[in-house]
Amino acid sequence: MNIKDIEIFKAIAHHGNLTKAAKELNYVQSNITNKLSKIENEVGRDLVIRTNKGVILTAEGKIFSEYVDRMMQLYREMLDTMKHSTEILGQLNIGATDITTVARLPKVLSFYLESYPQVELTLTNGSSKNLIKDVLEYKVDGAFITDFVNENKLIYETLIEEEVVLISSINHPPIKCLKDLNGRDILVFQKGCTYRRKLEEWVNKEGILARKVSFGTIEGMVGCVKAGVGVAMVSKLIAEQLNNDQKIQFHEVPEEYKYVKTIFIRRKDIPTTRALDKFLDITREVFENSY
Repeated sequence: MNIKDIEIFKAIAHHGNLTKAAKELNYVQSNITNKLSKIENEVGRDLVIRTNKGVILTAEGKIFSEYVDRMMQLYREMLDTMKHSTEILGQLNIGATDITTVARLPKVLSFYLESYPQVELTLTNGSSKNLIKDVLEYKVDGAFITDFVNENKLIYETLIEEEVVLISSINHPPIKCLKDLNGRDILVFQKGCTYRRKLEEWVNKEGILARKVSFGTIEGMVGCVKAGVGVAMVSKLIAEQLNNDQKIQFHEVPEEYKYVKTIFIRRKDIPTTRALDKFLDITREVFENSY
């Protein structure tokens, strides 16, 4: 049953006559008759009594008619609100990696929620791999990832490319090459993280033996780095933001591992809402002015 079916029943109930209802809605009478039968079959009740002079609502038909009137009123109110409202409304579900959430999203979210308080925004954190899956499965409207994937169902927008560094405690011996880490711990995010993948590729290429310790948050990882637990590969911007106590030491990364792109992805088959359009406008401005 759709809104057209509801409109047809409302006209039938109003006129008590199939011919008049058909004339009002510009339908042929046979179409009205078929629609009425379809509605009754779906509801599982006889809604009218057919007579030579027209139709009379049954007891069930009167109850159904009351619901129809309420539904049509809400439908008209909805259309009027959407046509004339200048506010940005609705829900917005965004996914982001932990590093993007810590480094850039606070300012984005602050501007956005202040500008569009009627939007109900939900933020989901995860690895790039899991966030790609969430977008493909319609769980989020879009997501910030740091790892490109060739998926033709997605639209990609590169927002920024930033430098990656290796960090250690301030008292850590100099790291002139990766072999200086032999036998030491390397701190990584969960599987599916771009930074973890890059560090693993580098370690494997150099043939380094190092124990991996996994973390769920950037704050936990950096805290352990400061305490001398091990070393980690992170965004230079993040490391600078979290180095307010000057307990982190920065080490250069080879060119092939040195840069990471932050990309916003969404599905091609879902049109952007006004809420998402405004979110992306603010995101682009914040990312462009982040340096």
